[in-house]
Amino acid sequence: MSIKIGEIPENGLLNAYGLQSDCYTDCFYIDVPGSISFSTYVYAFFNTPVFKLERVLLRLFASSPSSDNDVENLASGASDGLSIWNVEERGDNQMIMSVGDGPIRTWLMCCNSDISSGTTRLYFGSAVLPTQHDAPRDRKMGRTFRILLGFHKQYSRVLLLSANRKLQKRPLLTLN
Repeated sequence: MSIKIGEIPENGLLNAYGLQSDCYTDCFYIDVPGSISFSTYVYAFFNTPVFKLERVLLRLFASSPSSDNDVENLASGASDGLSIWNVEERGDNQMIMSVGDGPIRTWLMCCNSDISSGTTRLYFGSAVLPTQHDAPRDRKMGRTFRILLGFHKQYSRVLLLSANRKLQKRPLLTLN
C-alpha cells in the first residue's frame, strides 16, 4: 500500500477551495482493506504517534492543548474543534477544518468502495488560501508555505501512512 496524489473528488469539501484561483490545494489518498467509518478514521488520524507529537508541540508552543478525549469528541461529532483546528464544514464521510483564522485548511474524507473490492479510500488534503499581504508573484500561496511545500508534502504522506498503520492495528474505538 502506498500513498498516492490525486484529484479531489467531485463531492469533496476541499473542492470549493480547489476551484478558487490562487488557492493551493493537494489531495493524498490510500486504499486500505476493510470497511472503515469516517469517525474511526478521524480518531486514528489524530491519535497516531506522529500526530500526538504535533499535539504536544502545539500545547508547548501555541498554548493549544488537546487530549485523546478531545479527539474522540471531534471524531464522534460531539465537538467542532481540536487544538488550533475548527470544523468549517462536516459531512457524513468528510470534514474540512480551518487552522484558527488563518489561510490553512485541513481536509479528511473516507469512502468505502464497492463490496467486491472490500477496501476503503482514506483522503487527506490541504488548502492554503492567498493572503492579502502576499506579493503578486506569491499569490498562489504564502511565501513561507511555498518555502516549506516539500516538507508539507512529505509530512502529509507520513500522517496518512501513520493513520493507516494505526487502523491496521485495530480494534480501535469504534465511533458512529
